[in-house]
Amino acid sequence: MEWKHDPSSSIAADELTNSQFFHGHKCPAMPQGLRAGHLAMDLLGVERARGGGELQAIVEIGDHHFSGCFADGVQFATGCTFGKGNIHKEPLGKFALTLVDAKTSRAVRVSARYERMSQCLAMPFFTERQRGVPPFALDPEVVEPLIADVMTRPWPEMFTVATFEQYPLPSVAEAFTAVQCTDCGEMVVTPYARELDGHRYCATCFGARAFRGRSETQAERPR
Repeated sequence: MEWKHDPSSSIAADELTNSQFFHGHKCPAMPQGLRAGHLAMDLLGVERARGGGELQAIVEIGDHHFSGCFADGVQFATGCTFGKGNIHKEPLGKFALTLVDAKTSRAVRVSARYERMSQCLAMPFFTERQRGVPPFALDPEVVEPLIADVMTRPWPEMFTVATFEQYPLPSVAEAFTAVQCTDCGEMVVTPYARELDGHRYCATCFGARAFRGRSETQAERPR
């Protein structure tokens, strides 16, 4: 199967609007993830995921920094979501996505170009954010031009692309059974339940019982 070398699909205005509603505010990083997701799908020649088995996404973001919004754009574009379990976070602090076609094991990694990102960091949007101004409180004249640029700039100026013919992807069966925790009474998906003395517990209650057992043993130990 040949790779598509000239992806040309455009993102409709209503998709951008809907993704911004999903995300919660307007910023340039979410649309960048939206474009990265579409670019990866175009290169793979795949449609948006409807279930959890068609595509797998790996986003190389981290926590508590400005690249996090990128992941929401990826989720909206690709249909890979944390709820469906087909998106995974690698805490590398990057603007990068690897999208895997589970059927063929082919994959595309899309990464933001350093040159473009370093230019953006000097713009008023980011200087205001560094001062602690939340994105939803920024002047639209600061935000909108950045978003327009992200949505219209030719993708080779924004991203680098790497392709993989066989990407290693572990296969994990979806669980459809559950048990009741002996202590708290809540439902626990079976692979997550822990067994102790013939009873099944959620991880929290199991940890509490195990700790209680260690404490009692230490208390009974002769001095």
